[in-house]
Amino acid sequence: MESLFDQSVPWYFVDVPPTNPTMHKLLVEYAGVNDEEVQRHIANIRNKAWRVAPFPCVGSFLFAELVLSTFPVYREIVANLKSGAWARYPEVGCGLGQDIRKLIHDGVPKTSVIGTDLLPGLLESGQELFRDADALPLGQSFFAADFLDTSDENVLSKAVLDGTVDVIHATMFLHCFDRPTQLRACKRILTLLKNRPGVMIVGKQGGVAKGAGAREHPVKGPMGQVGGVVRTNFLHNVDSFKALWDEVGQATGTRWNVQVQEEEIMDRGYLYFDEEEHRWLSFVVSRL
Repeated sequence: MESLFDQSVPWYFVDVPPTNPTMHKLLVEYAGVNDEEVQRHIANIRNKAWRVAPFPCVGSFLFAELVLSTFPVYREIVANLKSGAWARYPEVGCGLGQDIRKLIHDGVPKTSVIGTDLLPGLLESGQELFRDADALPLGQSFFAADFLDTSDENVLSKAVLDGTVDVIHATMFLHCFDRPTQLRACKRILTLLKNRPGVMIVGKQGGVAKGAGAREHPVKGPMGQVGGVVRTNFLHNVDSFKALWDEVGQATGTRWNVQVQEEEIMDRGYLYFDEEEHRWLSFVVSRL
């Protein structure tokens, strides 16, 4: 069992990298962490989270970075959720839920946001990081659930989200699955969205350079052992990601505008996606 939490993997950092000023501000103003305690607070939470989820995003402190607010479409999302034009915002594979807290801090009603992840320990670590377990409780704002489980007993099914959602955030989510499971996940996402043009899915994930072949990527280190799940990651390039959504559309009778941008950033992702052709893919997928 101890091997699950092996710290010798390349993506486990002993020291906290410099915290982005926006995240630092969020922890001070939203969570009430003393300015000089931010780095230590992040380190303490990471050490606890690693004991339940030895994932790259935990070991390398990627959970202390914000993604959604870097998208040009972020202002539109905030404005529509604040005004009530859009009612619900779920984030699948939300991890510690930092982007959700950023939305709330920017004025989005907490009743509009929902986060889900497979492991309750990750969600609880997020509550500790942001000191808001009472304000955003499990079973109400956050759900520990298998997103792909569509049975009536799944807590997400009981939350009655199907057909109510205008925008879904899915960062570091789809790349966790093989290609057939990604197709299943996309179809599941569509069941949550309202049946109208303009609904959207936004996110960021690991991928490969345009022109390089999309590929299966073996799960490394202890991550693939958690919960006894044996799986592979499927990494897209720009063209194969668009092809995935073409297939989603054909299977569901829908059409999608897929905006996907390849980013070559020499960051901590290379510690896990260990290859020269690694890229990040940022995407906004909206229904036509």
